[in-house]
Amino acid sequence: MEKEQILNSIKQELSKGTISKNDILSVVGESNNVAKQDDITSTSSAGKSDALIKIFYTIGALIVIVGAVILVGQNWDEIGFVGRSVVTIGIALATFISGLMFYKTNRGLISQVMFLISAALSPLGVYVVLNESSIDFSIMTQFYSAIALSIVFGVALFIVRGGVLSLIASAFLTWSYYAIIAELADRYYYAGADIFKWATMVIGLAYLSAGYLYIKNASKYRPGSKENSIFSGIFYTLGAVAILGAGISIGGEFDLIYIAIIFAAFYGSVYLSSRTMLIVAAIFLVAHIVKLTSEYFADSVGWPAALIVVGFLVIGVGYLTYYLNKRYIAE
Repeated sequence: MEKEQILNSIKQELSKGTISKNDILSVVGESNNVAKQDDITSTSSAGKSDALIKIFYTIGALIVIVGAVILVGQNWDEIGFVGRSVVTIGIALATFISGLMFYKTNRGLISQVMFLISAALSPLGVYVVLNESSIDFSIMTQFYSAIALSIVFGVALFIVRGGVLSLIASAFLTWSYYAIIAELADRYYYAGADIFKWATMVIGLAYLSAGYLYIKNASKYRPGSKENSIFSGIFYTLGAVAILGAGISIGGEFDLIYIAIIFAAFYGSVYLSSRTMLIVAAIFLVAHIVKLTSEYFADSVGWPAALIVVGFLVIGVGYLTYYLNKRYIAE
């Protein structure tokens, strides 16, 4: 039956009153619902498939890295310099090139896995080469090695524009940063523990800035991508943990300033819409409350009474976290 004949038949039945417009609309609505349900099912299946692929890629990358490390560690003398170089710097170079090639063929996920393997084996490869050259792997040697690796992966980051390379380049820059801090502490006899605490808080600020810049720049090249929020969230979490984790161990008069820093973290989590940063701030607020209570109130009020106060404060922190998440962060 032709389309026009079907439409004419429907018009005749409508004029007779056999069927109504609502009957037709209900049929159309059911068809749309079936189509939508098919789309949802298809999307869900695709999402599960992607997640499974990511798991296999991650497991495979870990196996390669662990296998290379064990092979070199257990057979250091047997395989010789050539064997050690092939297993470490050779695989690192091959996977680095593969990462660039896979990126150009729009295979972003496996490209990132290749870069991750390369980044994990590169420091070991550098150590193998330096050891063979009888160069001591001193703090300054580590500094220059980390700078060189951060430049190499930074160039790849400039080409790829985001992804796991942003974390890799940041990791090597962090390595070089702590190496120079350790050298300064050793050379000028600074108090080692204190300088590293303050240095960690500074690197935490750098991570927060990196997360903010990442989400702004990545949105230009990958608009709407889930990776944007994932990697920026990692930077926010690392930054919050670095600042709050180092700050809570300083003590003394800084305890009062630390309270302001914690509430700044709460504000930052709302401003940046970071749920993980909100959770980190809540955890460290509870930890700081327990610390202050045990240090300043336990002897005077009594530990049981202090625990009661802490319990109510923890409940308050929990409600504050829930409210901020629901009101400002949760979609």
